[in-house]
Amino acid sequence: MRRIPVTVGLICLAVGIATITAAEPTQQSVPSARAPRDPTSATKGTGVLKGRVTAADTGRPLRRARVTVSAPSLSDGGRRTTSTDGDGRFEVTGLPAARYRISVNRSGYLPLEFGQRRPGEQGRPLQLDEGETLEHVDFALPRMGVIAGRVMDEAGEPMEGVSVYALRSMFFDGQRRLVPVISSNIVTDDAGEFRIARVPPGSYFVVASTKETWMGVEAGKPRLFGYLPTYFPSLANAASARAVKVSVGQEVPGIDIGLIPGRAATVSGSALDSQGRPFYQVNLNEEVRGVNFASFRGGPSAMVQPDGSFVIRDVAPGDYAVSATRRPGADPSEAEVATATVTIDGGDIEGLTLTGSRGASVRGKVIVEGSDPPKLSQVRVTVAEPLRNQVSPALLGTFRDSNSGVVNDDGTFSVTHVWTHARFQVTVPDGWMVKSILHEGRDVADTFLELRSGEELTGVELTITDRVTRLGGTLLDGRQEPTRGSTVVVFPSAREGWSEGSRSVKTTRPDQQGRWEIKALPPGDYLAIALDFIEDGAWNDPDVLESLRKDAKAVTLPEAGDVAVPLTLAKLVGK
Repeated sequence: MRRIPVTVGLICLAVGIATITAAEPTQQSVPSARAPRDPTSATKGTGVLKGRVTAADTGRPLRRARVTVSAPSLSDGGRRTTSTDGDGRFEVTGLPAARYRISVNRSGYLPLEFGQRRPGEQGRPLQLDEGETLEHVDFALPRMGVIAGRVMDEAGEPMEGVSVYALRSMFFDGQRRLVPVISSNIVTDDAGEFRIARVPPGSYFVVASTKETWMGVEAGKPRLFGYLPTYFPSLANAASARAVKVSVGQEVPGIDIGLIPGRAATVSGSALDSQGRPFYQVNLNEEVRGVNFASFRGGPSAMVQPDGSFVIRDVAPGDYAVSATRRPGADPSEAEVATATVTIDGGDIEGLTLTGSRGASVRGKVIVEGSDPPKLSQVRVTVAEPLRNQVSPALLGTFRDSNSGVVNDDGTFSVTHVWTHARFQVTVPDGWMVKSILHEGRDVADTFLELRSGEELTGVELTITDRVTRLGGTLLDGRQEPTRGSTVVVFPSAREGWSEGSRSVKTTRPDQQGRWEIKALPPGDYLAIALDFIEDGAWNDPDVLESLRKDAKAVTLPEAGDVAVPLTLAKLVGK
């Protein structure tokens, strides 16, 4: 058994704002054998990973840090976890040969992945061969930052119970927007003070929001008022907001926000189902969707009149998700819902039309191409709009079908309650990939389906295969030497394939020998590029991919083919 020392993820405090630097892993000897390409052949499970977790600022060992090792070939959901001891050390044994992702999480410190050099960067895989021991897989965790301040009303008095969010600009759910990135429910105390902890280094926009209302006078008449969502430093317009920069472990005080008053409003319109019948009730709810979290709160509502009209009065300023629903206990076979979004910023909303839908359905059969077919229960078919978070609770609460998307023993499947702008999302066992999804001879695997209420899409043929495509190579620096500190992005030559969650856009980082590999891409024409840095998820933005096109290398991937692509680090730096 060979013991190979590796120094991993040594993170130190940086001088600049929002920057983390890391020492590259060092390897004193290189394994002579590559791990098997197919994880199913790695069955012995005799590999070992050893390391230590310390605090970057003091160097002291961190006990009870949670270490997660993940790879598709692992049982128990593809991951294994352990915790560090009193000296900060950890050991994971009985690992099969595979490319592993390793992450560490500890309260009060920035979570890190192996090979991550700065915030927002993907981690790097670590190649472990059978019978191999990798030692000194060490992490130095920086402390997280803090944003603190006060929220006051228009007279300078402290406001209690105001929600405060830290936002970042990113491409999210199909468009670039400001997205909450801290999942904690931060509200101001009785002194109007707030403290957003666990903030990674970066630039943030801070917004305060409350649904508190009060009666005032406007033009000599009583009027209900509330507060607009207000951005630091006391602005209602997000485009004019000032960014708050946080460096590693820094506490940024004085982020004070004076809330801006705004008129409450009336929302009115009609709410009819697909048959022209009135719904029972219309609800305005708060939905906050962030990175890896979402929160939902109820809001004002009104009953729908027999003619389908509704009026919701005294709605505080803010963004709302609107839903029209049936009477509780109504016949499940007639379940329908209507949804929309509205922004209240001082004016009434009239003539809002809500039209119900019971969703569409998609039916078909899974066809297996391979010598050792997997259990069809391991395949799951979803047809839905790609979202980073769950769909609206109005939809989840209205439509319940535990068998939707389940593949039966004979290969048939049925997906119900499919909404507009939906796309196939298929889960297959490791070592398999989706070859095609055909409907009437046309491949719809990457097509957005615009289906009407009650429409049925039948006769879908979904083919999975164990002839998995592989694209890979060794990443080289400017001196044509293997390098490990970059990110490889592969995307289709045709812009039509550039969408969030596309199975044709994939990224990876090289292992400790500079080797990279991307599996299960559909055959076709691609562009590949290696960047010193690109923020995690930035490749979902078509504008980012367009900016990379001219420096990328063209490559054609045949069906079930293995293609080697030697890449040299691009001169530009991904933003």
